[in-house]
Amino acid sequence: MLLATSYGLNNSHTKTIHVGLQRTNEEIFKPAVKLGGHSADGIYFDADCWQQFQDNMELMNEYLSSDNRVKPNFVVLKNITISFTTSYGSKSILIAYKEEEEENSNGNLRKEEDAVDSTPSAKKRRTYVTAVVMQKTTFLGLRSIVKCVDARLKQLEYLSDNVNKCALYLIQEIELKLPKCFINQELLKLTLRGNCEHIERNVRTQINDLTFLDMYFNIIFLELTSLRYNEIFHIILSKRESLA
Repeated sequence: MLLATSYGLNNSHTKTIHVGLQRTNEEIFKPAVKLGGHSADGIYFDADCWQQFQDNMELMNEYLSSDNRVKPNFVVLKNITISFTTSYGSKSILIAYKEEEEENSNGNLRKEEDAVDSTPSAKKRRTYVTAVVMQKTTFLGLRSIVKCVDARLKQLEYLSDNVNKCALYLIQEIELKLPKCFINQELLKLTLRGNCEHIERNVRTQINDLTFLDMYFNIIFLELTSLRYNEIFHIILSKRESLA
């Protein structure tokens, strides 16, 4: 995620919330919330799904706080299910992708492992369903930072247009420096390294928002070229293959 902010939901930080800009299958960045657990995977919410999640938080709180052992019916938010269960003898909320739809995460948001892997065909198909379990303490930690998450999403929505322009202009500038023949990751890396200052300057001159340039451009350019290097290669390679 770009411009990510993280919040721990319990004292051990085994459950976390990350708010940032996540790339979609349409190759654009959109504000997203990632609910993480012990594993590297997490549950991704786009802005609409996050609002739906909040709309059901009172139901979750009632289940976790009451002495009533009756379990409400599970709730479906797009391709995410919220189930009311128990773990280690305590009431818990289980948040998971619907198994048949896990490969297409919420709102076409790409998961981090999908984004990093530039050769999807070589990746082993997972046979488990990503899920996060929250007991009452963790849920209360989540509820306490909802306003922070909402404020961050609002800010990211404002920034997303310029971030996507940066990503588009960056790819265009790199493509201008690449040879028309065969390319690989090493060639892309050398091209970017040898022309980084020139590419950065050209991308900067195409952005008209002076506040964005002053406050966010440097970190966005660094995150795109450092954290999203494999994605850039994948996009350029896919474009080359579609034109072949």
